[in-house]
Amino acid sequence: MNKFAWLALALMLGTAQTAGAAIYKWKDKDGVTRYSDTPPPAGVNYETMGGSRKPQSVTPPAAPAAAKTEQQPEAATAETPEQAQERQRVEAENKRIRAQNCTAARANLQAFTQGGRLSRINEKGEREYLGDEDLAREAEKARKDIAEYCD
Repeated sequence: MNKFAWLALALMLGTAQTAGAAIYKWKDKDGVTRYSDTPPPAGVNYETMGGSRKPQSVTPPAAPAAAKTEQQPEAATAETPEQAQERQRVEAENKRIRAQNCTAARANLQAFTQGGRLSRINEKGEREYLGDEDLAREAEKARKDIAEYCD
């Protein structure tokens, strides 16, 4: 036999073995759908690729289940290392954004209180110069921003 025939025979035998294997589908405790060629942990409802549901065959003892429900509130409030790291990242990002807002508010206050002609572009695309009332209003807004964003 030539090499091609041996390769074809090996491929057919290999696929015959995997074609008979069952594929299991179930949802884990976090609600994530899992697929595997090995059955899920005991006590978990699952489907095979044929579509038949297999209910749990062994019911867990009552005492450990009661212990789990007592521990669940603690577990719900406990923070995993990943959650702690994500919380720290979000806090650092918020701190950085607050610092940028503080810097912008201080620059705005300086611009509105130092005097000079300031302008902005209106909805029509035209330049309009700020009057004394506008400058005072914008300076007050900048002071409020400084109180909110600066420590």
